[in-house]
Amino acid sequence: MHGTTYGGNPLACAVGHKVIEIIERDRLEENVRAVGAQLDEGLRALQSVYPTVIADSRGLGLMRGLVLHPKDGIAAFAGQEASASAQFVNKLHEAGMLTVGSGDQVVRLLPPFNTTAAEAEEALDKIEGVAKIAAG
Repeated sequence: MHGTTYGGNPLACAVGHKVIEIIERDRLEENVRAVGAQLDEGLRALQSVYPTVIADSRGLGLMRGLVLHPKDGIAAFAGQEASASAQFVNKLHEAGMLTVGSGDQVVRLLPPFNTTAAEAEEALDKIEGVAKIAAG
C-alpha cells in the first residue's frame, strides 16, 4: 500500500477546488491564451531583430522557452564559463526579472496565470534589453 502526504486529503481537495473556482471566476484561461499569444508574438519579433542571439521561441500559453544560440556564437557571452542561458538569466535578474534557465540554451518563462498585458510588455522590454547587450 502506498500513501501520500498531500494526495486526496480534505485540505488538498479544498485548495484544489478553490483554485479551479478562481480560474473560472476570473476567466484566467482566456488571459493565458491572450497574454501567451502576446508573449509568443513579442518573442518571435525579438528573434527577428536579434537573430544572432535568439534562435527560437517555443511553448504553449504562458509557458515559454526562449532558445538562444550556443554561447560561443553570442558576442557578449563567448569565452565565458557560464552557459548562454545562465548568462542571459543573470542579466534578466539584474534587470529585475525573475526567471530560470533550462539547459545551456533555453531561458524558461513561467509567469502566473494572472499576468497582465502590461506586465508581458515589461518582460519583453527587459528581454530585449538583454538581447541587445548580448548581441554586442
